[in-house]
Amino acid sequence: RGIVRDELGDKPGAIDDYTQAIKINPNYANAYYNRGIVYYQLGDKQKAREDLQRAAQLFMAQGNTAFYEGIMAFLKEL
Repeated sequence: RGIVRDELGDKPGAIDDYTQAIKINPNYANAYYNRGIVYYQLGDKQKAREDLQRAAQLFMAQGNTAFYEGIMAFLKEL
């Protein structure tokens, strides 16, 4: 639902949905990633960095090195 809200321009609603998903499953890397991107789009680089770093950690722990490397490359530009 967060993705749909984001696509509709409801970024605060998207953040709320991603936050709820993280509360349900704290190891849900995609929710951290998506929320981090929304924070970035809103100009909150600190929160974006925190979420993206957490997503990268989770992706690495889950063996998803492609996503990990992509996020790390993005963080270097942040």
